[in-house]
Amino acid sequence: MLRERLAALPGIRVLDRGRERCAIVTIAVEGRDAADVKLALRARGINTSSAHRTSGVIDMDEKRVTSSLRLSPHYYNTEDELEIVVSALKEELRQNS
Repeated sequence: MLRERLAALPGIRVLDRGRERCAIVTIAVEGRDAADVKLALRARGINTSSAHRTSGVIDMDEKRVTSSLRLSPHYYNTEDELEIVVSALKEELRQNS
């Protein structure tokens, strides 16, 4: 559900591959370094992680990205919390467009 919500946002590209996917969602944010987005979300109390191209050159090059943001929801996260993440990313995209 989170993956689909994020994929619907302009400026967000979901990077996950494979037939079966887990709850972890990896995205690229157009025109933004994932580390900067991670810090902006952290300021809002949202914990994510980021990776730079040097952490996975082959994978990042195949996906044509230089950084990625990882969202790792768990069983205790509510639908409301997931919506907060989506809304926060929307706002970040608006502020930086």
